[in-house]
Amino acid sequence: MAQVVLARLANGIRFIGQPVHATFFPYPIAATVHAARISIAYQANAQAAKSASGAKLPWGTYIAGYLVMTWGGTVITHHLLNLPPPMLYATAPYIIYLTTHLLLTLLTYLIPSLLSPANLAFLDTVLFPLDALVRTGAVTGTTAHLTSAVIPQALKGSIVSYLIIGALASAGGGLTASTLSTWSPTWSFSTPPVLRAPTLTALAWGSMDVWGGALVAVVHATLTGKAGFRGVQQVVRPYVTSALGTAKMSDVEAKAVAAGVLAVCFGLRAYRTYWASKPQGAPVAAKGEAKTKKQ
Repeated sequence: MAQVVLARLANGIRFIGQPVHATFFPYPIAATVHAARISIAYQANAQAAKSASGAKLPWGTYIAGYLVMTWGGTVITHHLLNLPPPMLYATAPYIIYLTTHLLLTLLTYLIPSLLSPANLAFLDTVLFPLDALVRTGAVTGTTAHLTSAVIPQALKGSIVSYLIIGALASAGGGLTASTLSTWSPTWSFSTPPVLRAPTLTALAWGSMDVWGGALVAVVHATLTGKAGFRGVQQVVRPYVTSALGTAKMSDVEAKAVAAGVLAVCFGLRAYRTYWASKPQGAPVAAKGEAKTKKQ
């Protein structure tokens, strides 16, 4: 059973790496899905902010705020690794994210009910496996830079480096956007919402995108035997062999395992947020913390 699930997750990893359309939109499915999911989350937050303040969001703020939410993690992690982010030299990020955001803006303008609490709950519930695959790709794609020749050796062999880079690659954009309130007409600096959790339980659930990214980085680095993780790999090898029949994995298979672990976390969060202890057919609207969970 575990091997079947692993194979399907591996196929999912390969699938989201393919272009949306070889001719008309030759850009990865993963990036396009990410752009779409962030667009929906950003628009939902902007709508809530407008309802609360009555202030209309200018187009410049609307576009820039969305890009902060989508690219924040990439910019921060590349800055820490002393690498230029793709937005400085490539046109693809602009085409993927701006095109997707503008099309979805038009769609939600024509069909405002798409941003209703019930539909947001439905999307988060149905798409959590896809979200896990996309997030895993983003995290592992960023931590892959830690094996580059230009990265200091101290970072390559450090578990701490993988934890921090994985967490920021996963949640850096969402944390930055929520800290600056980029979905409001007037941006302001405030305490990140995850740090305002009143209890440890609320902190654990509210910061899942943060520690989930770190977890993905550690699981993938351990299964692929990255420097600094070989000791951990020896410890978990018997358990991996028992569950999957082999401890020797390809990079894609390691990503599949990491995505599976993250999917379980995301699935539990979706259930707890929208369905646990609630009457059937009455999903609960995402709270402010839940809506800012996207990268």
